[in-house]
Amino acid sequence: MSLNDEGLGDAFVVGGGYKYCQLGEGNCFLRIPPDTDLRPVVTGWFSEFTILADRQPARRVAYGQGGDQLAGATYDPTSHYRAGAVFDFFRERGLTPALLREVSQHQIGLLASALDALDLDPAVVSRDRSCPLDQVGGFLALRSPVVAALVRGLRVRGVWTDARGEVLRLGPAPYLSDRQLEDSVGLLGEVVRENVA
Repeated sequence: MSLNDEGLGDAFVVGGGYKYCQLGEGNCFLRIPPDTDLRPVVTGWFSEFTILADRQPARRVAYGQGGDQLAGATYDPTSHYRAGAVFDFFRERGLTPALLREVSQHQIGLLASALDALDLDPAVVSRDRSCPLDQVGGFLALRSPVVAALVRGLRVRGVWTDARGEVLRLGPAPYLSDRQLEDSVGLLGEVVRENVA
């Protein structure tokens, strides 16, 4: 995708790649349009880095050219090196956003179907069926008043998941097989039955 092709050549774009994009802590970026002449209030010495040799005494803060004008102070570039390696890895293995979304949607559907097949008491575990599965992000969220017990019971059985309040989050990933996902839902059924009995 090209910003110019999308009619966004003059757009500012801010983003990051920590966690789900696997780019590492602190990874973020700011894309500025060409010919941007902003004077930020807060800046760092990296902003002056490319003009240090030519710098003349001035009454105003000096800024570098292009993206340098918005640069901050000393930072740790490790996550940017990691990002380059991750993007190479994804490209080498054909892990495109479209393929990863297809895998995610398949896995979310598989988890939902396996959960529905258990026919658990919705007062103990339920999922929101008003949201179409193609609009679900990276987790299948389940509601339960005994969510802490479910997390503990699953962990004892080797299934790592987490909870936020009364929401149990099942998060599939491309490196998990269908069998592993089906087995994890089966183990959830065991844990539910233990906590209801």
